[in-house]
Amino acid sequence: MNIHASILGLSLAAGLLAGAYAEPARAATSQNVGNHGSACRNYNASEALDIDYLTSGARNINASARTVICPVARHPVTGPAQGLYIDGSNTSGAAVYCSAYAYEFNGTYLSSASTTLPGYVSLPTVSYWGHVSVLCTLPGSGGAVVYGITAVDN
Repeated sequence: MNIHASILGLSLAAGLLAGAYAEPARAATSQNVGNHGSACRNYNASEALDIDYLTSGARNINASARTVICPVARHPVTGPAQGLYIDGSNTSGAAVYCSAYAYEFNGTYLSSASTTLPGYVSLPTVSYWGHVSVLCTLPGSGGAVVYGITAVDN
């Protein structure tokens, strides 16, 4: 019985030591994360009242074009790239341009890529601990709506 207690004690100690020195857990599977368009905000402070928030997303109600910035919640990726699908509607007939930007956790620029709404873009370089945002220039008079952004785990 003493031998069993000793073995159990050594096993517990080994498990505790291994847990204390373990690397942070990283995802082994792909997980896409969706972000609602109403999380987008006016890019310029003076244009705060020009952006209209809907149950379906965000749009510009001013007669002139306005830019919105959208935060992108994402599952930290283990690869160097990050795909984004920017979903929305465009009834204005003009091209609606969106640009995605990736930054390191300390604010260091990593990469950017652009597309039209709706569209898919792939950031060539992202960081496990970094941040991603999207800027879209919306036409006036509600001519386009950003429904949301999905971070696609490559």
